Amino acid sequence: MLKLKPGQLVSENILRTRYNVSRTPIRSALSRLAGVGLVNIVPKSGSRVSMINMEIVKQIIYERFALECMIMKDYIAVATEGDIKKLEMTVAQLTNSYKNTKYFKPDKFKEIDLSMHELLYKKTGHTYLWEQIRKSEPNYTRFCMLDMLECKNYEQVILEHKQIYEVIKNRDTTKIEEIVKKHLYGGIDRINATFSNRFDEIFIAY
Repeated sequence: MLKLKPGQLVSENILRTRYNVSRTPIRSALSRLAGVGLVNIVPKSGSRVSMINMEIVKQIIYERFALECMIMKDYIAVATEGDIKKLEMTVAQLTNSYKNTKYFKPDKFKEIDLSMHELLYKKTGHTYLWEQIRKSEPNYTRFCMLDMLECKNYEQVILEHKQIYEVIKNRDTTKIEEIVKKHLYGGIDRINATFSNRFDEIFIAY
């Protein structure tokens, strides 16, 4: 993911040479990528990696914000001390995975990050909703990857997960919207700051 940047030209000839295959499988692969919104194919002009549509990203974040506020409230209502201990362990794993900088793996960090959210959804009986969230949506998935790999959001993510844990441990429903909003919308500010000089090269703003 993101080895080819949004807006980058995709050359069939270079791909054929790289993978030592004929034109037919390359065109088939590009067609499938176009079908899921990752590539734009322009007849007689070639193919480009699709840009990230920020309007779609914002709508997905809006949806997750509304949903996860409810999930946290439901979780607080039913969570046992054992459940909350599992959350504490997940936060510790996330922190430790980043401290070990020599062997730090962003993919592993993201996996632990998501596992904490998964605990909330499964405990409240919303596994189907979690599966829908985890389905790959090209705009939001790449937005999250850029936030992680280019904005280096690791310390902020750890801090926010600790805050989410504290809200749940204290069963303080009054702070849910504040922390969930910061957790989900913070990436927009980081992306805007990091890519301010080349935003139009990577993102569609509407």
